[in-house]
Amino acid sequence: MKHKISYQEGSVRKRGRKYYYRFRMEEPDGTMKMHEFVGTESKRETENILKKAIDEYNELGKLLDPGDITVEELMDEWFRTEIEPSSRATTTLDSYRNVMDHIRVHRIGKLKLKEVTVEVLQAYVDEKYFGEYDADGKEIKHAYSESSMKEEFVVLNGIFKFAVYPKEYLKSSPMQHVKKRKKPKDTDIFGDESEKLETITHDEFKKVVEFLSTHKNSYGDGYEYMVLPVQISYYTGLRAGEIAGLCWDDIDIPGRRLIVRRSMFKDTGTKCWELKVPKNGKQRVVDFGETLAGILTEAKAQQQRDRELYGELYQKHYCQIQSIKGRQHNMIFTDIRTKNGVIGSRVGHGKLIEEADKKIRLLPLEFVCRKADGEMVTIQTLKNCNKVVQNNLNTIPFHMHGLRHTYGSNMIASGANYKDVQELMGHSDISITLNTYAHVNERTRKRAVDLMEKELAH
Repeated sequence: MKHKISYQEGSVRKRGRKYYYRFRMEEPDGTMKMHEFVGTESKRETENILKKAIDEYNELGKLLDPGDITVEELMDEWFRTEIEPSSRATTTLDSYRNVMDHIRVHRIGKLKLKEVTVEVLQAYVDEKYFGEYDADGKEIKHAYSESSMKEEFVVLNGIFKFAVYPKEYLKSSPMQHVKKRKKPKDTDIFGDESEKLETITHDEFKKVVEFLSTHKNSYGDGYEYMVLPVQISYYTGLRAGEIAGLCWDDIDIPGRRLIVRRSMFKDTGTKCWELKVPKNGKQRVVDFGETLAGILTEAKAQQQRDRELYGELYQKHYCQIQSIKGRQHNMIFTDIRTKNGVIGSRVGHGKLIEEADKKIRLLPLEFVCRKADGEMVTIQTLKNCNKVVQNNLNTIPFHMHGLRHTYGSNMIASGANYKDVQELMGHSDISITLNTYAHVNERTRKRAVDLMEKELAH
């Protein structure tokens, strides 16, 4: 049965040093009775509390006892009211949801707010930092990575700050006293140098390109469509999503430069491939040399030949900008024509063009990386490329992201300025470039020593 609404504004009165607020609430027998609650020493603050209390009662039919709200309930309200309507990227929302799932299945999710202490929260994050072990010291659950722990702290801090303001359930956040741990790293005291980035030599790069250009799988399908993404990554250091989202109007072949405007990703909510701004939220210009200019010239000509060969069966792609729950989605739609009218379910398809909103215009997308029939190359395609090369050329430490590190290492080794490398690779801060590549170049270190020797010899 629906509760009765309290339409009155209520009232505030002073008793002693504090103000009290009161308004009518429904009794079990259906009558309305005046209830009074303690406020603060400020009349204005107490009036604000009264207004919130009436709004809460009219919405829920009761006044919540802040101490009885569970962490899970608080977390869901925080996400629904503070995070979901924000401008955060879809991938960020997904990472928050992932952390929330950890909290939801853990015992702290069911704890009431009045039961949550600094010790309880510290124990929770310590479990994630160091893993869980049984009485015999056997690992039950793995420790989380540093990046995962950053996400855990972002969510936990957000939840309890929300409890302080605007909810006013707590006077202060217990998370402010929870310590971040520094995990000890395993070291090999008999090994060679410290950790190395996954990079490959130029000869290894050529072997990968040759393999993908000439070999076929057990079904007779070739891997030629994987070659161009590998070459672009090796010669420009673009991220996988940036390569997949690259279009021909982003590239000036005669000027030997390209603009990184967008990145492709799979939205878990819309179940659709979409486009977003690059990782650090900025476009950037990347210059390239004659080798890649020649590769791109031939690739563009080959795509035109493929288009003529497939005719109306050549797949076309479009972007449609839709607003869903107040959030912009740059959705990819694919126009597919087949001889028999049957369309298979394949990972490379965007949503079919028939599913697009007829009232919103479609923007043509001329992707640089695509298969012979026009099908777009996605991040999933590039993950498959990793598997193909690793399974067949297992002596080469190949990974698409490793090609990005190879590019950065080659640039530094060739004497490039760190600031230039930062801009070319799209690092948000030069410290990322310095920390990533400062220790990887034996050649540059030796060159610096040789220069000093020459100076001292004069």
